[in-house]
Amino acid sequence: PKWSCMALLNLHTALALLMSIFCLQIFGADQPVFWRESASGISVPSYFLSRITVNTLDLVVQTFAFTAVYFICRQPKVPYWLFFLPFLFTAFAASGWGFLVSTLVPPRHGPFVVSLIVFIICGLLGNPSSLEDVLDGGFMEVVVSMLSMTRWGIQMNFDTAFEVLKPSPMDPGLTAKEQSLLMTNLSVFKLRELGGAGYWWTGAIVLLLMGTVLRVGAFLGLRFMHLDKQV
Repeated sequence: PKWSCMALLNLHTALALLMSIFCLQIFGADQPVFWRESASGISVPSYFLSRITVNTLDLVVQTFAFTAVYFICRQPKVPYWLFFLPFLFTAFAASGWGFLVSTLVPPRHGPFVVSLIVFIICGLLGNPSSLEDVLDGGFMEVVVSMLSMTRWGIQMNFDTAFEVLKPSPMDPGLTAKEQSLLMTNLSVFKLRELGGAGYWWTGAIVLLLMGTVLRVGAFLGLRFMHLDKQV
C-alpha cells in the first residue's frame, strides 16, 4: 500500500546513515589544521557556524536527489514537497550525529560509530512493528522519542499519506493483512502530538530540537575536546 510505513523505515534509515557519514568530514577531515588555527586564536564559534552553514546546502541538495528518485519510482500519490520535507528534517537530525561523532572520536572510527548509532536508533528503536509495544507512556517511550529519527520522520510521512489517501481499516478492498497493518500504523503514528500542534508538526518540532541539541553537543566537543593539542 502507498501508505505503508515499512518502506519509509528503510528509506529514512538509509538517508540518516548517508547524511551522518557524509557529515563526519566536516570536522573530522582536517583536525590537525583546526588545532593549529585554534592555538593561533581562530574564533571557534565562527569556524563552527561557517562549516555547518555551508554544509546545509549539501544536505538539501542530497536529500532532494535521494527522495526524488524514490518518488519517481514509487509514485506515493502525495505532493512531492510534502513527501520531501520529512526527509529533510531527518537529514537535519542525522547530520547532527555526524557532527557530534566527528568531534568526539578519531576519524578512522567515525564511520563505524555513527553507523552503529543510526542502526540502533533508526532501524531498531524506530521500527513501526516494535513501536506499538514501546509507546506505552513508560521509560522506553521517552528514550525512543528522544533518540529515534525514524519514529518522528515516518510519523510525518504517514500523517500526510493518511490525510491525502484517507485509507480506512473498514475498506473492503484491503486484505486482512493490510487492514491489520493499517491499524498498527494508526495506533503508533496517530498517538502523540505536542499541545495540539498536529502529528506532522510534532514530528517536525522534535526533529528540529534533536538536530539543534546535537549541534550544540558538537560545538562543545569541538571547543573542549583535545585541548592538549590546541597549543
